[in-house]
Amino acid sequence: MARMAYSCACYVLVINKTMIYKTEVITKEVNKDTLLSKYRMPDVVLEACKLCPDYGRVWSCPPGVPDPYEYLAPYSNAVLIGTKVIYENDVRERVKTAEEAQKIRDISYEPVKKQVHACLLEYEKHNPGSISLCAGRCTLCEECTRITGEPCRMPDKMRYSITSFGFDFSRLTEDFFHTPLLWERDGLPEYDIAIWAVFF
Repeated sequence: MARMAYSCACYVLVINKTMIYKTEVITKEVNKDTLLSKYRMPDVVLEACKLCPDYGRVWSCPPGVPDPYEYLAPYSNAVLIGTKVIYENDVRERVKTAEEAQKIRDISYEPVKKQVHACLLEYEKHNPGSISLCAGRCTLCEECTRITGEPCRMPDKMRYSITSFGFDFSRLTEDFFHTPLLWERDGLPEYDIAIWAVFF
């Protein structure tokens, strides 16, 4: 199987001659057992998941996700894909509320996540024996069928969230990408970062 190379890429979005954001993508290869032994904090992460409004409402997230040791048993290594969405200073200065920040994320961070997810599904097609974990909840459907107790509409495309397996997102960003998480209550931080993992 072809291995995913270490890489760095940059993309920008320009609207009405104003650059909204740019992205940086960096990949790091790591041993699966290292991830499981050093970067899982299932109890702490699960408690954080319970605070999410989507807890128990999407098939990609807890409760009820597979046991990570069983699910990842066929694989030996992983590539972590860190995607950093960097917002332009003039855009951040104009954003003053959480609602305005979400509108910017809806045309930047969220589309970037969907694009990476689509690329990884394509990668899996060409590399049998690989599987990915996604950044955050699955957003393939406008409303997940889990809400009504029905099976997933697209089980071939749905991927479990990397945090649903108990991986400590904060430690992954800092140890592998040297990028601490940033938070802004009523505006945009300097950047948002998302992490995927491809196991092989």
